[in-house]
Amino acid sequence: MMQRYLPHIRPATALRSIAVTSTVLAVLCVSLAVADSKPRERARYGGTVESDSYVRFTPFNLENGSKLTLISPARWSDLAEELVHSLRKTHAEYTEILGPIPAFSSSIRLMDEEAFYELTGAPTWTNAMFFRGEIIIPLSKTKPIDIENLDRSVRHEFTHAVLSAMSGGQIPGWLDEGIAQWSEGHEHPALRHALRSWLKAKGPVPLSLLQGGFTKLDASMVPAAYAESLLASKAIIRAFGFRRISAYLALLRRGDEKDSAFEAAFALSPKSFEEKLGQSLHTWADLPEPKASALQGLQ
Repeated sequence: MMQRYLPHIRPATALRSIAVTSTVLAVLCVSLAVADSKPRERARYGGTVESDSYVRFTPFNLENGSKLTLISPARWSDLAEELVHSLRKTHAEYTEILGPIPAFSSSIRLMDEEAFYELTGAPTWTNAMFFRGEIIIPLSKTKPIDIENLDRSVRHEFTHAVLSAMSGGQIPGWLDEGIAQWSEGHEHPALRHALRSWLKAKGPVPLSLLQGGFTKLDASMVPAAYAESLLASKAIIRAFGFRRISAYLALLRRGDEKDSAFEAAFALSPKSFEEKLGQSLHTWADLPEPKASALQGLQ
């Protein structure tokens, strides 16, 4: 299981009511750095966190023996049923594109957002978290629930759980976060803007810095790190396909050394991949923005 604190950054949700500026991105990064300074054990909670309502536990099985438990206050029971249906569908989709997923156990907990931020120490723009095998989703008691964004959040965090199971918890952070972002569908343009600015000033973020959780990164680097992870993962998906990715994850799960597993799966050394990625990123950053819709250098 993952032992790292990997909050789910959702610019589309966090920035939907304010202008996207470099100042806003800086604030988000500072918040992320502050959150990571808090004791990690605060995110590992137990018992009923809502004293004013009944908490419902809904265990259910997935294909190939995986087991999930959805934990939700009774007032969100209808929503919980929808999420169970969505998770079954998502697991089936991943089984189709990746092949059989090793059995794993996890829980998805819906909880009041005030309790979530107090217990985890996460910044207020974080709207989902996968930590130590648990998916935690904060919801407002007073505001209407945005079902579309909630489904994206759950899909993102569930992707971390699947990739952790398939790799034995050894998947590199950049690929883990990149595929999880890919799973959401539409990306927020603010991240590409941040990456473009970073590339022009400092060049690509070294993948060696993106092997684990991003909360250890310098705050100014975080938006570029997420964006680069997404583009690098899209390049891997486009160039090699999910079955080769699955083979790579299986080698990691078997205990193979990471560099040799990468080369065995993709017939390309990590160093060569990073060099090609860097060239593609530089080319992309120099294109006029309307034309810079995708990386082409790895095809």
